[in-house]
Amino acid sequence: MTSLNLKALLPAAFAAASFSTIAIAQDDALPQTLFTNVHVFDGVNEARIENASVLVEGNLIKEVSTESIDAPNATMIDGGGRTLMPGLIDGHTHFFFAVNGGVGAAEQMHWQYLGAMGTYAAKEHLHNGFTTVREAGGGAVGPGLKQAIDEGYLEGPRIYPSGAWIGQTSGHQDFVTYGQFDQTENNLYRLGFSINADGADEVTAAVRKNLSLGASQIKIMVSGGVSSVKDPLHSSQMTEAEIRAAVDAAAAWDTYVMTHVYNDSDIKRALEYGVKSIEHGQFMTDETAKLAIEKGAFIVSNLAGSTEGILQHPAYSVEGSPVLVKTKQFLAGASNFKTVVNDNPDLKMVFQTDLVFTLGHDLRRGIDFEKWVLTDYLGNLRALRAMTSTAGELMALSGKQNPYPGKLGVIEEGAYADILVVDGNPLEDITVIGANPEWITAPDREEIATMRVIMKDGVIYKNTLN
Repeated sequence: MTSLNLKALLPAAFAAASFSTIAIAQDDALPQTLFTNVHVFDGVNEARIENASVLVEGNLIKEVSTESIDAPNATMIDGGGRTLMPGLIDGHTHFFFAVNGGVGAAEQMHWQYLGAMGTYAAKEHLHNGFTTVREAGGGAVGPGLKQAIDEGYLEGPRIYPSGAWIGQTSGHQDFVTYGQFDQTENNLYRLGFSINADGADEVTAAVRKNLSLGASQIKIMVSGGVSSVKDPLHSSQMTEAEIRAAVDAAAAWDTYVMTHVYNDSDIKRALEYGVKSIEHGQFMTDETAKLAIEKGAFIVSNLAGSTEGILQHPAYSVEGSPVLVKTKQFLAGASNFKTVVNDNPDLKMVFQTDLVFTLGHDLRRGIDFEKWVLTDYLGNLRALRAMTSTAGELMALSGKQNPYPGKLGVIEEGAYADILVVDGNPLEDITVIGANPEWITAPDREEIATMRVIMKDGVIYKNTLN
């Protein structure tokens, strides 16, 4: 029998172990992407970081530098002097209402079709540059679209879900038809799109139900709406006790309440009772705008609807319909909003589309036009902040309910790697992110050609550079 020289074998054994450890470490190394030769709009500052490089590692931004970055194993993308900026954030979407025919048609639709259209709308938003959205009621909670996107099975943005809309009987969310006895017979109630809740106790229960399904924030209705039938636009909805019940139940889970509201007096009520996000708000007076600033609230307004172009939209222009009557009332009530917004530059404005009952080229046209109108209201820098860093602040307001607790809407070390590379400079020319001064009559398009790279969570979904 030959004896083993253990002393001689030990160095080889240690060498093999070290090699194995290095191999495992290399296998576990996070993938890197290095953007070079870019001018960085960081989501906050007007001055771009010129001639910079940005290193992404995994799903985070690892380094932003005007010096060369050593990353030999990174996938290289030469920006060619283009602008690198944060992915866009849409503060108010309704993916599951990307259907034709209005609420009445949605009430007749099978859940599979509504789900499929939500999937379509999510992909459409991502390819229009939106890497994060806040779904403002009507789906996306539970093991559904959001989870499938997060797991990588579907293309779409990060989703901050609100769950079912909550409001009083006869409120903006009350879709119970005249032929139905109560909401339990209503398709949209059964699918978790809306809840009629009367009294503080019912509101509390509805909020808790949404939170138990994974809502990151809560949506309530405190004034009339345009696209709904039962409630006149001037109607004031939900009592003080009901609104406070929603705010308290959300705060118990470390999150906040957003509210659909137009009327100035109702905006003021909502702010006084603790609501942190005003959806629409176009009838706001200067006094109420100053109250919103004092309260640190966010204003999330769909401004395309404040233009005469809304009268060409097929969902709002049917002669003799109550929706058309309310649309004209809305245009009159919103006529001073641009002045109020510009007289109060400290208002925390956030971009939103709120494009219900719109799909295909009409959806793209609406998104493009909304970008344009926001910029016309606010100017390029403030509009871009509303689509990036300010919107990121709003997403973070969901506290411990935040499904994506990293930093959004900025290009800085440690932030999520949600990145666009666009031709030109959006601080000077907003059309490079797809904005278009035309709406209904705009020509069809398939993609935003000037948006050359779309990255979400460190994954590239579009790259026409290399």
